[in-house]
Amino acid sequence: MDKVGGAQKHVEALAIHLKQDGHDVTVVTGSYQPSLWHLQAHKIPVISVPALQRAIHITKDFQAFWQLRAVFKHLQPDVIATHSSKAGVIGRVVGSLLRIPTIFTAHSWSFTEGVPQKKKLFYHRLEKSIQPFTTKIITVSEYDRELALLKKVAPAHKLLTIHNGIDPIERSETTEKICMEEQPVIVMVARFEVPKRQDILLKTLAELTDIPWHLQLIGDGSLRPALEHFVEQNGLSNRVTFLGNQLDVHSYLEKCHLFVLLSDWEGLPISIIEAMRVGLPIIATNVGGVKELIFDYDNGFLVERENNELLQKRLRQLLMDATLRKQMGTASEHRYLQYFTFNPMYQKTLAVYQQAVSELVKKGD
Repeated sequence: MDKVGGAQKHVEALAIHLKQDGHDVTVVTGSYQPSLWHLQAHKIPVISVPALQRAIHITKDFQAFWQLRAVFKHLQPDVIATHSSKAGVIGRVVGSLLRIPTIFTAHSWSFTEGVPQKKKLFYHRLEKSIQPFTTKIITVSEYDRELALLKKVAPAHKLLTIHNGIDPIERSETTEKICMEEQPVIVMVARFEVPKRQDILLKTLAELTDIPWHLQLIGDGSLRPALEHFVEQNGLSNRVTFLGNQLDVHSYLEKCHLFVLLSDWEGLPISIIEAMRVGLPIIATNVGGVKELIFDYDNGFLVERENNELLQKRLRQLLMDATLRKQMGTASEHRYLQYFTFNPMYQKTLAVYQQAVSELVKKGD
């Protein structure tokens, strides 16, 4: 949790609501940057396990196994909820060996379409081998559940789709857009890392300088310096603003006109749900569960990966048509309120945790 991302936001929101409901919650993570999160304000303990990192590293992964084992033996939790590929694998093995019910939430499979082939094969085999250590698998999209069944990663009775959801916010009717309607503001919220593709958006917009627009990029990461250089080299500095990580993303989204997310793969992006919540039209790549959020021509446009010609056409279409933006934005907000609020997701997730504990008790363990 040293970077802001959808899975991290999901974990934070669940932890806070569980704590508010009277459950004892501890967040265990690798690197941790307290300033990015609200966990301290809610008195939620955070344990950092230094050896737990994103990249495969045999020595550190072995260390992480023993460090997690020590943490879990000390905490004696009723249930372990794991998130992300690395923590999901090691956490499930440790939990199973300690006879603790262990849930894995797949925010996007590491063997999904768009992932490099070698990585895809490796993680597919790994997930199949780790499945026996897993009590239940939550997928955040129906796409991911069906992919797991297709690839025979887990039996159907272990797989359950629970769509991501976020809390409603009070919308200010007086919120002013950043710029006049003659210069619509595009926003993309994503870390500057694989699989996000701010580079594609910037290259496409560089070919649309004949029409007015301004772009705000929220997020940070290792790819940001190269893109800042691209903006400067292409004379776009007065049209593109790099805002870094922001805790109050919604306050920026409310003042924009169009949300774009171009990723090589996704699960069910919380950033898109945040944009829907404030009534923005969406342009996004048709990957993972994105099509479960966006209905093409309804609350936005779906574009296939690498189809930059269609992306440019859709950007021009929405940038030049304020009425269409408003219609699609209204559809986005309605769809959010109907399907992607936080409480239904929370109640379903809590039920999975409780069921896992109950089943263990029934077995006499």
